[in-house]
Amino acid sequence: MILKPKISWFCLNRLKTPYVYWKSVIVILENPSKTLVVDVSEDQLSTYRPPKEIINFKFFYKIGKIDDENIKYIGCIAQELQKNMKAIPQPKA
Repeated sequence: MILKPKISWFCLNRLKTPYVYWKSVIVILENPSKTLVVDVSEDQLSTYRPPKEIINFKFFYKIGKIDDENIKYIGCIAQELQKNMKAIPQPKA
């Protein structure tokens, strides 16, 4: 099945209201030269913590809010974004 989700993007230097109350969003951590992480936050965004490997980098948040009919595919969408943006692979826990 081919998905064409509608994603609304918001760029932030740090997490702040009203974004911290959002659930089920795609979080992209970028610096000007590289996409560092593409991740999914299922809970409130206020509980999201960047991976410890990239804490030393200076980055900004790009928050993607997906339309309601495609929210169940959020993991697949994030995985495809990670491939297309050539983000740094995250180690499996």
